[in-house]
Amino acid sequence: MKILLFFLTRGIIVFILTFSFFSIIRTKYFSNLKKNSSVKREFLLSIFVAYIAVLFLFLFTPNVFIANHGIDLTAENFDFVGDFQDRINSGSWGVNFHPFKTIKNYINHSSFQHAFLNIAGNIILFIPLGAILPTIYKGCRKFYKTTLFCICFSLFIEFVQFFIGRSVDIDDLILNTIGGIVGYVLFYILNKVNLINI
Repeated sequence: MKILLFFLTRGIIVFILTFSFFSIIRTKYFSNLKKNSSVKREFLLSIFVAYIAVLFLFLFTPNVFIANHGIDLTAENFDFVGDFQDRINSGSWGVNFHPFKTIKNYINHSSFQHAFLNIAGNIILFIPLGAILPTIYKGCRKFYKTTLFCICFSLFIEFVQFFIGRSVDIDDLILNTIGGIVGYVLFYILNKVNLINI
């Protein structure tokens, strides 16, 4: 699928560059912060920062830019395409506050590929957040703290998307939170069997 290739190729490049630059800068200029940190934690921290950079690429690329690369976002993706002025001029403002409305639209009116990409994709995107965050930050090792962070982070993303011509959807918040919870469950299981020692 065009949209998958569009983001994968760019995502891999952004991940590698961010991981490399962050690791170098942290080692060269912030080595004092690494004194009480393990090699494993530093590696995961670099992965986490690179993951956030890729997440921002995926979620903050304006739909107009994507559409200009020959990707149709309106047919089966039910996505808003336009700038902030277009959003103001549109009746619905490209915002959905009805839980599960968009999910039902994907299931009932879209192909399996589009439905899977958008529903599962929103879950998968937040699994690393729910898994890595409590691993590298002990203050987030409580379930409610990680879940609350995922909710707030998803709300922040939806807020920014409102101003950059992306769809704003409560279903994204729901699916992102589920992804964060799945990630935390993975962390919890690995921590219980002592596979996490950071």
